[in-house]
This record gives sequence, structure tokens and C-alpha cells, in this order.
Amino acid sequence: MPATYDKFVPSHFPEFLARANFHSSYIDLAELRKFDDVANRFQPSSQLSEKLNSQTLLNHCLRCYYFSIAILDAGFPSNTPSVPQISREELIKQLYLTCILHDLGLSTHEDAASHPAHDMTFEFHGGLMVYEHLRAEYAPSLVLDDSQIADITQSIMLHDVFFDAGMSSATGMLMQLSAFFDMLGYGVYGTDSMECMLHRDTVRELEKAFPRGDMVEGSTYAAQEMMRVKPNCHLTRAPTFAARLIKGVHCLADSH
Repeated sequence: MPATYDKFVPSHFPEFLARANFHSSYIDLAELRKFDDVANRFQPSSQLSEKLNSQTLLNHCLRCYYFSIAILDAGFPSNTPSVPQISREELIKQLYLTCILHDLGLSTHEDAASHPAHDMTFEFHGGLMVYEHLRAEYAPSLVLDDSQIADITQSIMLHDVFFDAGMSSATGMLMQLSAFFDMLGYGVYGTDSMECMLHRDTVRELEKAFPRGDMVEGSTYAAQEMMRVKPNCHLTRAPTFAARLIKGVHCLADSH
């Protein structure tokens, strides 16, 4: 893996692909886990995710994290002329925190349900919870600076919004790619559109290690209920995506 990656990449998927040089190959879970020391460095965040998320959602968060690492390994843009770079260590740190915390707004735990931002669309609700958590836990000791906290928070708030122009941070793009993939499989952006990034054997191994359980059924109910209770949520602005989300994918490794 390169020592640095492009800090910003095109948000529009075709432009992003043109910037990258993807070629997926099998990478096993043991190799992906060589960066797991980040979890020990950010135990308060790991514990918060475990406390507020169901096991199904927690597994989703972990799959997203490891999918993101695999996408980095497959050829995520790096050293593009005139594009600022972010170190591999810094990016993986931000990725871990973003992935493990990105769905707190879907939690039914009392701590989430009673948060003042609960009536917002879940991405904003969760993002504000994460912002408060990161500032309280890591800002005083300078483990995270304002810019890093902002990137993590914004990546969470925008992780399920499609863009056809502009730029995303590396953290934000990887969060979106991994989350969309975990919900919709290889055909997120068109038939087998993500096959160049994620080897099917790697995906199969991650699905076994972190089972999907009732992911499809739970997501279907959550999406329908969200659109009923919060008609101004993000999903109502993307009806095609919402319909695909409700249908779901049961086995990522066999999807197209």
C-alpha cells in the first residue's frame, strides 16, 4: 500500500474511476487486520459503537471498515499531481472512526433516541452525536484536531448522498463506497461496477467473519419507517436508491 493517498477525489463515480487505477486481488482478513491497533487507540469510540448499535449494525460498520482498507489496497488514487496527500496512517485512523460510528443515527438506544438532534435525518443526527463524542474524547488531548473531526463528521453526514460534481475527501469517498457496497453489492453504480475494487473471495470471507444476519429485513423496515416518520429525510430525495435499498442484497459476494 502507498505511504500516502489523494486527500480529495472526484465525487462523481465515473470521474473517480478515471482518477484511480483499480485492480482487485484477494486479501485475507488477517492482512486487513494488521491495522487493527487503531481500535485500541480509540477504545471510547469502539465502546460507544458497541453500546449503541445492534450486532447487525455493528457488523455492518466493521465490514465497511475492512472493505475500505481493501479498496485502498486495490488502487485508490495516490500521488496525483497537484492533489494534497494524506498519509496512510492518518487516513486509516479517520476511516476507522468514521466507519465504526457512521450509523449511530439509526440506533434505538435511549442515548440516541433522547439526543436533541433525533428529529433530523439520521445522517445528521448521528453526525452531531459523533462530533460531540470526538470533541469530548480526543480534542482536549489533541489526539484529533479540528480538521480531522470535521472530516469524519462531514463524511458521516453525507455518506449516502450521491453527487455528480465536486470533490469528496478520501475518508468521505471510502465511507460512501463501502456503505453503498454493503447495502447494494457489486452493482451499486451499474452491473459489477465495484468488482475492480473488491475481490469476491475477500468479500466472502468478511461476510463470514461479520455475518449480515437480518441486515436486509432490518434495513427494509428502517428505511420505510424513516420515510414515513421523517418525510424530509435524505432517502425521500433519492427514490431510486431508496427502492433498491428496500429490496436489499442478501449475499454480497454473489451479487452483480
